[in-house]
Amino acid sequence: MVFGACNKNSQSTDTAANEEQPQTKVENIIHRLPTLHAEDTVMSGKNVYALMIHREACDSLGIITDELGYRYADNLLKISVKKNGAVLFSRTFQKKDFLRMLDEDFAEKSILDGCRFLQVHEGMVSYALAVSYPDSDMSRPFKLNIGPDGSYVIVKYDDLEDEYTTDSLSYDGV
Repeated sequence: MVFGACNKNSQSTDTAANEEQPQTKVENIIHRLPTLHAEDTVMSGKNVYALMIHREACDSLGIITDELGYRYADNLLKISVKKNGAVLFSRTFQKKDFLRMLDEDFAEKSILDGCRFLQVHEGMVSYALAVSYPDSDMSRPFKLNIGPDGSYVIVKYDDLEDEYTTDSLSYDGV
């Protein structure tokens, strides 16, 4: 995925032009994931759940620099759930909400990246979240479980098809 316009020097067929030339470093460009806003409605039993995900790049969260010197803005991720028209859950997440479950090197070089709705099961609403190296498929997956009372837990996920590990963060209330 390309997060912004980056021009690299192109190779020329002229042998004199093919000699080593300094690469143009694009130090002032900050790459940002596109803003994402998604809404959906899910019926589970007699309950209607209105789901909303909003991801937005936010320079004030810190800028991540990769090994090549490219800079990336981190993201805010807002998740809201209404159950039968009443707010069950509304929270804005940052990468710092996952730091206790990330090793130091990964935390330093990653951004809060992806989110997708998984399911509603027995009143629990579940989302898959990811903290990732920018412009890479290297990520740390998490699962957000929102209880029927608005409390939530974030758990590490080794595989979204498997049960989660015991490393988790729990919170009460909306």
